[in-house]
Amino acid sequence: MSNGIESTGKVMQRKPIDRVIFFCVPAFLLALFILNINADGEVKLAAILGSVGLCVSYYSFLRSGCVSRRYPIEDLIERDGESLIFHYFHRHERQPLKVNADTIYALNFSHRYLGVILDRNGRGFDFHYPHKEAVIKARLQEVLGEYKFNNVKKNV
Repeated sequence: MSNGIESTGKVMQRKPIDRVIFFCVPAFLLALFILNINADGEVKLAAILGSVGLCVSYYSFLRSGCVSRRYPIEDLIERDGESLIFHYFHRHERQPLKVNADTIYALNFSHRYLGVILDRNGRGFDFHYPHKEAVIKARLQEVLGEYKFNNVKKNV
């Protein structure tokens, strides 16, 4: 363990339907775009309306509570003794980050975002979670404890 960081060896797994949604929707949008370029008349109008509708639906799904319920904040940020474990939501094949709680210098959090800066050197890690700022902040208070959470700089 160097600088309070170590690998946990545990990887967060996504559900198969997520892979289908994240890969098939953009592929289908690309197909509609190509169809839109090559088509005329009613087919072109249908392709435009379909692609706009699909974009809005896809964006709405990603922002919905459905995704945050599938990936509860308790599974994304965990405590293991004196260490905190931060799982990556995107790029889920990455190993989670295990950090000694005493090495955390600052926490930056906002809507769907958490930044962890270690040891006053500006070295940080970014996490994008499907949760609101208040949920992320409450979970950090819970796992760090009130005293440590109050002593860590916030949104620097």
